Amino acid sequence: MSSRASGSHSVFRCLRYTTGGGYYRGMWLDGQHHGYGVKASGRGLIYEGHWMHGQRHGYGTLRRLFPNGHAQRLYVGQWAANVRCGEGKQYYDDGSVYYGQWLGNERSGRGILWHGDGRIYVGEWLKDVMHGRGVLYAANGNRYVGEFADGCKSGIGVYHHQSGVGQSVQQHGLWSDNVCKTSLMPLKRPESHPAKSDDL
Repeated sequence: MSSRASGSHSVFRCLRYTTGGGYYRGMWLDGQHHGYGVKASGRGLIYEGHWMHGQRHGYGTLRRLFPNGHAQRLYVGQWAANVRCGEGKQYYDDGSVYYGQWLGNERSGRGILWHGDGRIYVGEWLKDVMHGRGVLYAANGNRYVGEFADGCKSGIGVYHHQSGVGQSVQQHGLWSDNVCKTSLMPLKRPESHPAKSDDL
């Protein structure tokens, strides 16, 4: 069933695919998905959002529908030419969540990654890995502030070791592939004792 919309070649149509059980419901232009629409594949993936000339383009949501009816969000954000591009939020199977910038289906630019184990990274990305300046928070309260390369602590950075409530010991160093090659840490100050009356 189709209904004519504005424009001589723009229609609203629901097309059901006979193989795989998928379908598309939404706007078309010259025989291609164009405008707002919902497309479901036979593998349980559902995209709802904007299309341009048959490709996901603009703002949209990608979900996975399980046989029991439960729907899991996979990605919410911007698309360009059928790939993640722009600003968006990705949900991972291990419980991690990334929110930030994308380029060509890869995390690129600035973003935040909440790991499922409690770690948090805030900083720059390149080709889907931590790269540039950033802060990596450990679940125990420790944190590293500095440079990253290819997903590892690499370059100049400061590691803050939690030593008490609201207190930390700073380790300034040079890192390579998550290994501290050289560093400086403050010496523990000797405990001071009150002077005795006969000490002059």
